[in-house]
Amino acid sequence: MLRASRLVAAAVIWLTCLPAPSAAQAKDDFVRALIDLSQAVGGVEQDAPAVRSSLDAMAKGLAQWDAAVARVEAGFKGAIGGAAPAEAARMRATLGATYLDRGRLTEALVHLDRAAALDPSFAPAQLLRGLARAKLHQNEAAAPAFAAARRLDPASAAVAYQYLRATRGAKAAPDRAASLELLLKAAGSGPGAATDLAGLPLDLLDDASVDAPLFVPAAYAAGFRLVAERRYPEALASLRAAMAVDSTDERARIAKADALVTSGQHEAAHAVLTDTVRRYPASGQAFWRLGKLNEDGADLPGALKAYEAAARLAPVAGASVVYAAIGRLQHTALNLDAAATAYERRAALAPGSAPAHLDLATVYQAQDRLEDALVEDLAAALVDPANANAFAAAGQLRADQGDDAGAITLLRSAVRLDADHGAARYALGRALLRAGRADEAREQLTAFERIQKAEMEAQRRRFEDNARALESAVSKDPK
Repeated sequence: MLRASRLVAAAVIWLTCLPAPSAAQAKDDFVRALIDLSQAVGGVEQDAPAVRSSLDAMAKGLAQWDAAVARVEAGFKGAIGGAAPAEAARMRATLGATYLDRGRLTEALVHLDRAAALDPSFAPAQLLRGLARAKLHQNEAAAPAFAAARRLDPASAAVAYQYLRATRGAKAAPDRAASLELLLKAAGSGPGAATDLAGLPLDLLDDASVDAPLFVPAAYAAGFRLVAERRYPEALASLRAAMAVDSTDERARIAKADALVTSGQHEAAHAVLTDTVRRYPASGQAFWRLGKLNEDGADLPGALKAYEAAARLAPVAGASVVYAAIGRLQHTALNLDAAATAYERRAALAPGSAPAHLDLATVYQAQDRLEDALVEDLAAALVDPANANAFAAAGQLRADQGDDAGAITLLRSAVRLDADHGAARYALGRALLRAGRADEAREQLTAFERIQKAEMEAQRRRFEDNARALESAVSKDPK
């Protein structure tokens, strides 16, 4: 179910212990209306009354939101100038957070930079500065802010990860070493509660709240793109105009293609979808379906082209699923730089997804970016402490880097979570041998042999079952 992203304002209350910005409720009303709109336009035909009602509610929510922001501005305008530096820093941080929530990033950074200058020891201002810069894809500018936040809050795995993420591919540095050590320590303490590495999400909607990408009909695509860009007045005008040109034909074509796929008529479905994207080049849902059909038919270049078109059409939510598909195909084609770029976008959109971090780590490892790979493996272990593969991957990388003690700790967590994890057992046995712990190593390597034999036996049985099934099918063939 599509959900709103958590409020930046609510997080700032926790971070700064300041009163809640009055804009929060108005923003909630705007976002609820946006979700209602996405549902009203997403059916088999346009629900015009529901669309109008949702747009009216969005307009009302936006007006109330802007009025609430103006009240926050007015409330601090006179007080900031006469306040002591520490107090003024907190006021400016609250203003900055309010602007961040509204999508006014440039104005937010003016206040956040000033807050950090007034009180360099105020960690929330540094963190928010980093998040705003990262949102603008300014990692070089975000890194110093995250570094400052990390030094002020050295126990925060989330801040450490944000800093490491902003400095991917950078040379070794004390801040990177300290941040990586914190992630290792957090993961090495063993499976516990999940860690939220997201920082403070700045998007309106939770991209990971849906299992498949959610697209709106082509007529509404431009308006929703404007929403994603936080250009709300222009978005509302575009969305109202879209009502007049919304086509039931696009929906009918996609429904027909779905029915053809269900009945096994893939070529006919492909023809329908190809014609649909020609007629409606802003139809993200048609491009997404065409990509899946091409991939199922082993047309990987065609699938990649369709998926990339779908990604450009800005799904309302679930863009991380699209980037996962792009990354998978690029990795299969050994286009590692392109795969890394797609998987980085996916991990940024779904920071709580262990598979997103693990896939990115696999590509980094193939690029010989071992430290970046380890960061992502550890991130996967922290967001999903029950994921044996994450601990195993991190442990194996740590062993490859010569830290057998650290590897043993991580690999023991993996085998505690999954006693039949053969790769973890083998890596653990080898690390114990190198550490001179022969008896423990023998125990792990014996377990690995047992697991390997069981897997080979299971594979043999599957082969025999498949052979019998094929023989039976051939014998029943009237030809």
